Amino acid sequence: MSKRDRRELVSELRGRAPALARVVEEATKVERAKLKGGCDVILADGLPVIVYLGGEPVPTLAYFLKHGVEGFPAVVVDAGAVPHILNGADVMRPGITEIRGDFAAGDVVVVLEERGYPIAVCRALYASDDVRAMRRGKVLKNVHYLKDRLWRQLFRR
Repeated sequence: MSKRDRRELVSELRGRAPALARVVEEATKVERAKLKGGCDVILADGLPVIVYLGGEPVPTLAYFLKHGVEGFPAVVVDAGAVPHILNGADVMRPGITEIRGDFAAGDVVVVLEERGYPIAVCRALYASDDVRAMRRGKVLKNVHYLKDRLWRQLFRR
């Protein structure tokens, strides 16, 4: 990735995800690659940190596993919801036990299991205040989860 492209990427990320922008900015080597299916991925020092889904940059689970979830809103789900989410299901309100931080509809939200381990990256269907007031219904759209097709492409063995 050229220095100019890298600066533009950091500038784009700074407003949305400052922690992610910092990782890209501080990396020794930043590369852009194309995955099967046509989506682009940004690698910082060999770690896939961003994937473009529908043209929008989304942090990968690999990023959250290495750098933590600080700077991003998160929800904690109960143990009963975990297998469904790991099969690609969207997050339903009854499965959420805790909401950390505030978010707007369309924002990236990290899904954590009860011990704090990141298991999915989702897009919010509602703002966090609305989710807190809800008792049922689908609240997060699952876009990337552990061992999904994207994960397997990123970490082929």
